[in-house]
Amino acid sequence: MPTATKMSVKREDLNPCTIKLEITCSPEQVTQGYDKAYKQFAKQMRVPGFRPGHAPKHVVAPLLSPDELNSQAADNIVNSVLKAILVEEKIQPHDSPAVSLTKIDIAGECEFTAKVPLAPIVELGEYKGIEVNKQKVVVTDVEVQEHLDELRKRAGKREAVADRAAEEGDIAVVNIKTEKETGDGQSFMVVVGKTFEDMDKAVLGMAAEEMKVVTLNFPANFQDKSLAGKKEKVKLAVKSLNTIVMPELTDEFAQSLGGDLSALKSEDVKTLKGQLHLRIEAAKAQMSQEMVNESIQEELVKRSKIEVPDTMWESVANQRMNELAQEAHSQGSSIEAYAKSNGMTVEEMVANWQTEAKIQVMRAVAAREVFAKEKLKLSNQDMNEMLIAMAYEYQVAPAEILQIMKKNNNFRELEIRAVFKKVIDFLNKAAVITEVDELGSAPAAKPAKKKSEAKEEAAPVAEKPKKAPAKKKSE
Repeated sequence: MPTATKMSVKREDLNPCTIKLEITCSPEQVTQGYDKAYKQFAKQMRVPGFRPGHAPKHVVAPLLSPDELNSQAADNIVNSVLKAILVEEKIQPHDSPAVSLTKIDIAGECEFTAKVPLAPIVELGEYKGIEVNKQKVVVTDVEVQEHLDELRKRAGKREAVADRAAEEGDIAVVNIKTEKETGDGQSFMVVVGKTFEDMDKAVLGMAAEEMKVVTLNFPANFQDKSLAGKKEKVKLAVKSLNTIVMPELTDEFAQSLGGDLSALKSEDVKTLKGQLHLRIEAAKAQMSQEMVNESIQEELVKRSKIEVPDTMWESVANQRMNELAQEAHSQGSSIEAYAKSNGMTVEEMVANWQTEAKIQVMRAVAAREVFAKEKLKLSNQDMNEMLIAMAYEYQVAPAEILQIMKKNNNFRELEIRAVFKKVIDFLNKAAVITEVDELGSAPAAKPAKKKSEAKEEAAPVAEKPKKAPAKKKSE
């Protein structure tokens, strides 16, 4: 195929906010990009007999790997060519275009595509007086008792079980040996009833030192990667069986709480129950408020006309997929295994995250529009409160997050979150909120609130952000 002599550009308007450009560069543009790359590398090199930056191309070339040369040349070509095209096409990008290099060759070829984001288009629907239901917060004695039992389990002591078979909640050391293994097999500590279906069925009812042969379908995220996702016939032996003996629920127990439970330490059981009641109530209230926030955002987007560039939600989805891949790798697994454990292929998981990312981006854009339209302002208190909320989420000191932001001169994430919370607070105060019971029907004794009453609603709890702030500047 002959090399093109002129630059060619194919434009496609993917949607009102995204333009796709397919570009084939001219040989002259490619040559200029490579020449510039040689000069850039020459400035970084110490070549005997030449002043820094003055070594000729034929001297610099053998010292470079093809990959680093092509990479730098591609950056030069794309930056120069794309800038000229945007001016010629009279395109004003809202943000940096997403570039995908398809061909680069020192012989004079360079092809790439660029998705160019334009400014989001937002036509807000009516956002004041949105009608939503808010679940009534009720804490039962049964819930308090369940939490008390959990505290007692954590404070309990492990004792060997010798006179009965395994029951749900017991702690067992099991040994698994496949038919192909010649050694002693592998031992695992498990909580009976909390492993996976086949294992739970097999171990329930077995006594210590009992053995059986069973077929197990191991989940994709099983800790032993040689068994993960496989169906194996194995010899299963219960090496030991223990149970947790819980302390009596007495005033002494309430007074003995320490370590990470020290905040619950109380003079007596009655006071401890009161503390647990308040904590459960606060957690339910936060969940109820988050549901209100979610409903308001859903309705706002539904009422509005919003167009966003593809690059905005694609970058969010890609970042999330990268985070999941890194998490899986750190645990000795893979993104494929993670997707499978959640009942999806990687392709399906990507598609789902892209859908979710687009929704979140549309909500953020709508919130920014409300912020501007209502002429809301961020105070120092707003920023400080959000900084503290971020620090609590990441389990670090506020000063540490602030130091990272100052180092990178990047306070964008803090501002975005503060703006979002400010708008959510505003929309809550302007909403018509009706309290309903857990079955979804409004209590008979309380009529639906009027707008004037709705304005007295307490400020909502800030929604938790999705990720920690970047350690390095990414803009």
